Amino acid sequence: MNSPHIRKAEQKDLTKITQLLIRCAEDMHQQGMPHWLGVYDDNSVKQNLLTKQVYVLEKDDQILGCIAIGTDKAGYYADCWPKAPKADVYITQLAVSPDMQGAGYGKRLMQFCLNQVQDKTVQLDAVDHYPALLKFYKNLGFQIIATGIGLGDKRHLFSYSANR
Repeated sequence: MNSPHIRKAEQKDLTKITQLLIRCAEDMHQQGMPHWLGVYDDNSVKQNLLTKQVYVLEKDDQILGCIAIGTDKAGYYADCWPKAPKADVYITQLAVSPDMQGAGYGKRLMQFCLNQVQDKTVQLDAVDHYPALLKFYKNLGFQIIATGIGLGDKRHLFSYSANR
Protein backbone atom coordinates (compact mmCIF):
# COMPACT_ATOMS: atom_id res chain seq x y z
CA MET A 1 0.00 0.00 0.00
CA ASN A 2 1.47 3.32 -1.09
CA SER A 3 1.32 6.47 0.99
CA PRO A 4 -0.83 9.33 -0.33
CA HIS A 5 0.99 11.74 -2.64
CA ILE A 6 0.09 14.98 -4.42
CA ARG A 7 0.61 15.36 -8.15
CA LYS A 8 -0.53 17.63 -10.94
CA ALA A 9 -3.84 16.47 -12.37
CA GLU A 10 -3.97 15.24 -15.94
CA GLN A 11 -6.76 14.99 -18.49
CA LYS A 12 -7.10 11.27 -17.68
CA ASP A 13 -8.19 12.26 -14.15
CA LEU A 14 -11.23 14.21 -15.34
CA THR A 15 -13.89 11.60 -14.54
CA LYS A 16 -12.43 10.71 -11.13
CA ILE A 17 -12.16 14.39 -10.14
CA THR A 18 -15.73 15.07 -11.28
CA GLN A 19 -17.01 12.05 -9.33
CA LEU A 20 -15.14 13.21 -6.21
CA LEU A 21 -16.57 16.74 -6.45
CA ILE A 22 -20.11 15.41 -6.95
CA ARG A 23 -19.73 13.06 -3.94
CA CYS A 24 -18.55 16.01 -1.84
CA ALA A 25 -21.44 18.17 -3.09
CA GLU A 26 -23.95 15.45 -2.17
CA ASP A 27 -22.34 14.98 1.25
CA MET A 28 -22.46 18.72 1.97
CA HIS A 29 -26.08 18.84 0.80
CA GLN A 30 -26.98 16.11 3.31
CA GLN A 31 -25.43 18.35 5.98
CA GLY A 32 -27.64 21.26 4.91
CA MET A 33 -25.11 22.96 2.62
CA PRO A 34 -26.38 22.71 -0.98
CA HIS A 35 -24.12 25.40 -2.45
CA TRP A 36 -22.00 22.94 -4.51
CA LEU A 37 -24.94 21.05 -6.04
CA GLY A 38 -24.83 21.38 -9.81
CA VAL A 39 -21.58 23.38 -9.78
CA TYR A 40 -19.19 20.68 -10.95
CA ASP A 41 -19.54 18.48 -14.01
CA ASP A 42 -17.13 17.16 -16.64
CA ASN A 43 -17.21 20.47 -18.53
CA SER A 44 -16.38 22.65 -15.51
CA VAL A 45 -13.63 20.28 -14.36
CA LYS A 46 -12.21 20.16 -17.90
CA GLN A 47 -12.19 23.97 -17.97
CA ASN A 48 -10.31 24.03 -14.66
CA LEU A 49 -7.78 21.54 -16.00
CA LEU A 50 -7.19 23.83 -18.99
CA THR A 51 -7.05 27.17 -17.15
CA LYS A 52 -5.76 26.38 -13.66
CA GLN A 53 -3.15 24.32 -11.91
CA VAL A 54 -5.17 21.40 -10.57
CA TYR A 55 -3.63 18.94 -8.13
CA VAL A 56 -4.87 15.63 -6.79
CA LEU A 57 -4.02 13.73 -3.64
CA GLU A 58 -3.81 10.12 -4.70
CA LYS A 59 -3.30 6.79 -2.97
CA ASP A 60 -3.22 3.45 -4.77
CA ASP A 61 -4.64 5.02 -7.97
CA GLN A 62 -7.59 6.44 -6.04
CA ILE A 63 -8.07 10.21 -5.97
CA LEU A 64 -8.82 11.16 -2.37
CA GLY A 65 -8.76 14.93 -2.80
CA CYS A 66 -8.19 17.79 -5.20
CA ILE A 67 -7.50 21.51 -5.29
CA ALA A 68 -7.04 24.17 -7.97
CA ILE A 69 -4.96 27.35 -8.18
CA GLY A 70 -5.77 30.02 -10.74
CA THR A 71 -5.01 33.64 -11.50
CA ASP A 72 -8.60 34.67 -12.26
CA LYS A 73 -11.17 35.29 -9.57
CA ALA A 74 -14.64 33.78 -9.79
CA GLY A 75 -17.18 35.90 -11.65
CA TYR A 76 -19.34 36.49 -8.58
CA TYR A 77 -16.45 38.14 -6.69
CA ALA A 78 -17.14 41.48 -8.44
CA ASP A 79 -20.75 41.54 -7.19
CA CYS A 80 -20.02 40.09 -3.77
CA TRP A 81 -16.89 42.10 -2.91
CA PRO A 82 -16.60 44.99 -5.39
CA LYS A 83 -13.93 46.81 -3.36
CA ALA A 84 -11.79 43.79 -2.48
CA PRO A 85 -8.16 43.99 -3.57
CA LYS A 86 -7.05 41.67 -6.36
CA ALA A 87 -4.94 38.69 -5.32
CA ASP A 88 -2.10 37.11 -7.24
CA VAL A 89 -3.79 33.69 -7.12
CA TYR A 90 -7.11 32.15 -6.13
CA ILE A 91 -7.64 28.73 -4.61
CA THR A 92 -10.78 26.84 -5.59
CA GLN A 93 -12.15 23.33 -5.73
CA LEU A 94 -10.69 22.08 -2.44
CA ALA A 95 -12.33 18.71 -1.90
CA VAL A 96 -11.56 15.60 0.10
CA SER A 97 -13.55 12.40 -0.23
CA PRO A 98 -16.20 12.40 2.53
CA ASP A 99 -14.95 9.08 3.93
CA MET A 100 -11.41 10.47 4.18
CA GLN A 101 -12.19 13.82 5.80
CA GLY A 102 -10.51 14.44 9.13
CA ALA A 103 -7.31 12.62 8.10
CA GLY A 104 -5.39 15.84 7.37
CA TYR A 105 -5.64 15.57 3.58
CA GLY A 106 -7.32 18.97 3.13
CA LYS A 107 -4.60 20.62 5.19
CA ARG A 108 -1.96 18.81 3.19
CA LEU A 109 -3.46 20.00 -0.11
CA MET A 110 -3.70 23.58 1.17
CA GLN A 111 -0.13 23.62 2.46
CA PHE A 112 1.07 22.17 -0.84
CA CYS A 113 -0.63 24.99 -2.74
CA LEU A 114 0.67 27.67 -0.39
CA ASN A 115 4.18 26.30 -0.93
CA GLN A 116 3.62 26.45 -4.70
CA VAL A 117 2.70 30.13 -4.65
CA GLN A 118 5.19 31.11 -1.92
CA ASP A 119 5.25 34.92 -1.62
CA LYS A 120 2.09 35.66 -3.62
CA THR A 121 -1.17 36.89 -2.12
CA VAL A 122 -3.85 34.21 -2.12
CA GLN A 123 -7.61 34.52 -1.86
CA LEU A 124 -10.43 32.03 -1.51
CA ASP A 125 -14.00 32.20 -0.34
CA ALA A 126 -16.24 30.14 1.89
CA VAL A 127 -19.91 30.17 2.78
CA ASP A 128 -20.84 31.43 6.22
CA HIS A 129 -22.90 28.35 7.10
CA TYR A 130 -19.85 26.04 7.08
CA PRO A 131 -18.18 27.02 10.39
CA ALA A 132 -15.73 24.10 10.39
CA LEU A 133 -14.35 25.28 7.04
CA LEU A 134 -14.10 28.88 8.23
CA LYS A 135 -12.10 27.71 11.24
CA PHE A 136 -9.95 25.48 9.00
CA TYR A 137 -8.93 28.44 6.82
CA LYS A 138 -8.27 30.68 9.82
CA ASN A 139 -6.06 27.98 11.38
CA LEU A 140 -4.01 27.94 8.16
CA GLY A 141 -3.34 31.68 8.51
CA PHE A 142 -6.07 33.07 6.25
CA GLN A 143 -7.91 36.20 7.37
CA ILE A 144 -11.40 37.33 6.45
CA ILE A 145 -11.07 40.57 4.50
CA ALA A 146 -14.67 40.99 3.29
CA THR A 147 -18.15 39.55 3.70
CA GLY A 148 -20.98 39.70 1.21
CA ILE A 149 -23.77 37.85 -0.55
CA GLY A 150 -22.76 35.75 -3.55
CA LEU A 151 -24.74 33.10 -5.40
CA GLY A 152 -27.49 33.46 -2.80
CA ASP A 153 -25.29 32.73 0.22
CA LYS A 154 -23.48 34.85 2.78
CA ARG A 155 -19.80 34.39 1.91
CA HIS A 156 -16.48 35.40 3.38
CA LEU A 157 -13.48 36.37 1.29
CA PHE A 158 -10.25 35.13 2.84
CA SER A 159 -6.75 36.38 2.11
CA TYR A 160 -3.35 34.89 2.85
CA SER A 161 0.10 36.29 2.41
CA ALA A 162 3.26 34.59 3.62
CA ASN A 163 4.88 38.04 3.89
CA ARG A 164 2.64 39.39 6.66
